[in-house]
Amino acid sequence: MTDTAILEIVELNDGEIVLRSAEGEGEPLLRIRFSEEAAELLRQSRFEVAQEMIDHAITRSKLWQEESEEQVLPSTVH
Repeated sequence: MTDTAILEIVELNDGEIVLRSAEGEGEPLLRIRFSEEAAELLRQSRFEVAQEMIDHAITRSKLWQEESEEQVLPSTVH
């Protein structure tokens, strides 16, 4: 990938939601697969939940922060 990669979030035919290069080449960077029970509970919101999960991971990741920014964020697992 280049320094300015264009990424997309896509739902595949098997229901798996992936984050991948917009060119669609290579292995996806991230895969989200909901269990049958979770998929049933979420129904049509499944894609939106996956988008929020990815957005949260990217915005809270130290990979996307400047090195000079030393920000400690509490982590909570529900």
